[in-house]
Amino acid sequence: FLYKNGPALYNTASWGQIGKGWDWLLEHHGVHCADRWVAVGRTHGGCLQGEPYPNERLMNLGNANWQRYWAEETWANFWSGPSPFGEGADGIFADNCGYRMPWQGRWHLEGQADKPDMPTDYTSDGTHVPELYRAHIKDFHRWVVPWLRERDRRLVINFGRMARQPENWLELDAEPQPVFAAMEEGAFVHPWGTLGRQGNFVFWSEQEWLNQIKTMRQLRRVRALMNVHGPVVSEAEEIRRMDATDASGNRAWDVLWYALASFLQGYDDVRQNAYMNFTVWGYSRFYWFDEFDPKYLHLGRAVGEMQQVNGESGSIYMREFDDGWVVVNPTRMDAIAIPVPRGKARIIHHDNLEKTDQAPQVDAFDLASHRGIVLLKPGRRIGNEDN
Repeated sequence: FLYKNGPALYNTASWGQIGKGWDWLLEHHGVHCADRWVAVGRTHGGCLQGEPYPNERLMNLGNANWQRYWAEETWANFWSGPSPFGEGADGIFADNCGYRMPWQGRWHLEGQADKPDMPTDYTSDGTHVPELYRAHIKDFHRWVVPWLRERDRRLVINFGRMARQPENWLELDAEPQPVFAAMEEGAFVHPWGTLGRQGNFVFWSEQEWLNQIKTMRQLRRVRALMNVHGPVVSEAEEIRRMDATDASGNRAWDVLWYALASFLQGYDDVRQNAYMNFTVWGYSRFYWFDEFDPKYLHLGRAVGEMQQVNGESGSIYMREFDDGWVVVNPTRMDAIAIPVPRGKARIIHHDNLEKTDQAPQVDAFDLASHRGIVLLKPGRRIGNEDN
């Protein structure tokens, strides 16, 4: 899928413009034009520039002509001509396509950062009205999905906020013609907020984590793209970066296992309802870890649903598979003396993934806060030799 900012925003950078360019758009569909495509500031009456990304301008998403122009020009850019740039791609990944207006409260008059403003299109009596924007973006989803399908292409969107607004995901999933997939940009672990700026992986609360797991599990048509990322203190640029920790001492390999164990609690291995990635390289680099290769890690089919299990202190969540249990602790408390569900099992993690036979069999285990492991059943293999 090929990246393009969705129609809520226009990218004025040379690499991001579409169609005839920003200057043409201002001349024919600018602030004072009858067919206005740009959003207009309520206070200063001009175009709105984003604070986080100065190359972005807010658009009047309620204008159907602008939506159509975005789709047609994006299509032409990727798939027109004798040697199309997008040949082989299955569709468009459209950024900033959630039900919430991008960068709410962080817009200002174009070129004048000292003049904050808010769009007239999504404001009433000086107050932002989120329902207006929500209706416009839903209208866009509803017509552009079949429009792309007619051209044998699909739409993937950056949707987000599964941890705090899971109901939006279920609403998206219930659309008559839903998008092919939607991304949760901060799945299980993210790099945002004060802690993130201080160089830490940021873990959602247990309830927010549960929101993500349960929402994933309920999706019937839309696929969730669970994007896990965060910072480490390291100058390494290659795979050695995974050996490093964040500012609080969380090793990247351990965070990967936490994310993977979380993902498998909500994954539907029949319908394939979700995908997961992990990076400590920002969006510049990704690795196919051994943990993603069934040769090294493959537990067969899920046997049941996620269960919460208490220990002598604390609790964990686990889910049974043919070959073992995937276990995760999303709480802020270490879990002590958790019983193995039936008999004994070997505790598997990144450091013994290739030497699982050396792991002792135990009938109980401890699991630190924000960690994930596999309990391998006796006589079973960690890879796909036996399933």
